[in-house]
Amino acid sequence: MSDYPIDVSSSGTVLLGPHICCDGFHYGLPVRVQTHVHLDHMDDFNTSKGYQHILLSDPTRALLIAEFNADLPYRENVRQATLNTEYEHHGCRLTLVSSGHMLGAVQVKVELEDGTTVGYSGDFHWPLDDPIQVEGLVVDSTYGSPDSVRNYSQDEAEDCFLELVLAKLRQGPVHVKANRGTIQRALNVLSGNVGPTLLGSPRLCRENEIYQQYGYGLDSLVPLDSPEGRACLQERSFVRLYGRGDVLPIDPTGSTITLSAYMSNSDTPLLQYSERAYRVALSNHADFEGTMAYVEATGASYVVTDNTRGPAVELAREIKARLGVPARPSSTELTYAWGE
Repeated sequence: MSDYPIDVSSSGTVLLGPHICCDGFHYGLPVRVQTHVHLDHMDDFNTSKGYQHILLSDPTRALLIAEFNADLPYRENVRQATLNTEYEHHGCRLTLVSSGHMLGAVQVKVELEDGTTVGYSGDFHWPLDDPIQVEGLVVDSTYGSPDSVRNYSQDEAEDCFLELVLAKLRQGPVHVKANRGTIQRALNVLSGNVGPTLLGSPRLCRENEIYQQYGYGLDSLVPLDSPEGRACLQERSFVRLYGRGDVLPIDPTGSTITLSAYMSNSDTPLLQYSERAYRVALSNHADFEGTMAYVEATGASYVVTDNTRGPAVELAREIKARLGVPARPSSTELTYAWGE
């Protein structure tokens, strides 16, 4: 058993010492860090607003306000943090560092009162410019199985996606479905490269505008409920993007492309279900090899693998065997709640 005070509760709350938790509410801990806006990391956020100080990045705050029309701008206990800047809370020094997962997503580093450093990866992309340097690490296990390896680059996945969209547009409209972060990455690939109108729900249009505010050169989406959007739907010449909360039609005209690396082929980013339905392994999550590289890059001397978001037992075993670093799954039940 490690002396590092790190773990993950059964609800998915990451615990970093006696005062700090991440992505969940934990009674008695005064500070919550919100690493990003995906729903599997938002547990009990409203409860936290009433009882904890919440630290998050400025883009994460903006995305939450856009989605929920939240009271966040008026709450003194919700504090936006500048990345790579130390903040002191209850004798601990806390730093947020980009995780590359989506706009606003962060890693968390905490220097405890005795000088020990512990941290949480959050959901992360690999390669990553600035992995946190910590002694005790809680790591995301989403792609923690040795079977979750992609023998192709994400550049190749992007090329595959663009080529597929251009080919299917010759036959009719194209519907693209992905999670937040990934859908904006898809829009970045399409921007300036497709002729037909790009359509989105009002919610997705608001998210797109926030990405633009933070420097993403994305084409603007046409809202579905606008006169131009309704006209495009009638003409059947469009690419429609579906993000968080957007539901595909029961019988969509044209072709459908889902962007996800879950259960993907290890040798090709493209999976074809039929002449009209495809999946492309475009992902902002590190695969297994990327996860191992991340753990090694942090310099951690002890690792807890998150048992609420992936095959943590397998990952802990592989970290011990391959890296020689003591590791264990978090002390929760084996409930695999796959994230966005």
